[in-house]
Amino acid sequence: MYKYKDLTRLTRIGIGALFIYMALNTLAEGGDFYVNVLLGRPVYQAIVGPIGLLTIANFVALVVASILVCCWIYRANANAHTIDRGLTITPGWAVGWYFVPVVNLWKPFQGMKETWLASKVGSNLGAGEATNLLNWWWGLWLLSSFTGNLAPQLSSSAPQLSAEIGLVDCIATIPLTLILTRIMTQIRDAQRVARHTEIFA
Repeated sequence: MYKYKDLTRLTRIGIGALFIYMALNTLAEGGDFYVNVLLGRPVYQAIVGPIGLLTIANFVALVVASILVCCWIYRANANAHTIDRGLTITPGWAVGWYFVPVVNLWKPFQGMKETWLASKVGSNLGAGEATNLLNWWWGLWLLSSFTGNLAPQLSSSAPQLSAEIGLVDCIATIPLTLILTRIMTQIRDAQRVARHTEIFA
C-alpha cells in the first residue's frame, strides 16, 4: 500500500524553510518587542513599515515551512509503514491530527513517536532518545502554539503584553526549530539504514 521514498531532498528543503522562518520570526517578534515594550510606542507609528513587512514575511515563511513540514511528516510516516506494518496512525492522520481541536494536544506526538520507533529498525535510533527528544519537541510546540495564537489576539487591546508574549514565542521557536530539525535528520538517516538493511538482508 505504501511505497518508500528517500527523504533526503524533502528533509533538506524543509530544514531550510524552518531556519528561514526562525530567522524572520526572531526579527519580527524582536522588532515588535523593541517598539512596544522598550520604546513604549504603539506599533502603528512611523516604524510600522519595517515591522509590517517583517510580520508579513514571517507569516509567509511560517505557511511555507508548515506546508513543507506537513509533507515531510506524511512521507516519513508513509516510509515508516513500509518498515513496520504495525503502526496505528496513517500518513494522512499523522498530518491531519494537527488540525483537530483537543486531540491535537497529543495525537500528533503519538504519530511522530510511532514514525520514530518504526524507523529505528536496523539503526541506533532508540526509544530512550525518542522519549527525551520528542518530549522536548512537543512541550515547546505546545508552548509556541499557545503563545503564537494568543499574541495576535492582544495586539490591538494590549500591544505591550502582546509583544511580551510574542517574545516568549520567539524564544521558544529557536530550540523548537533546532530539535525538530534534529528529529527530521535522524528519522531520515534511520529510514535509509532500515531500507538498506531490508534490501540487502
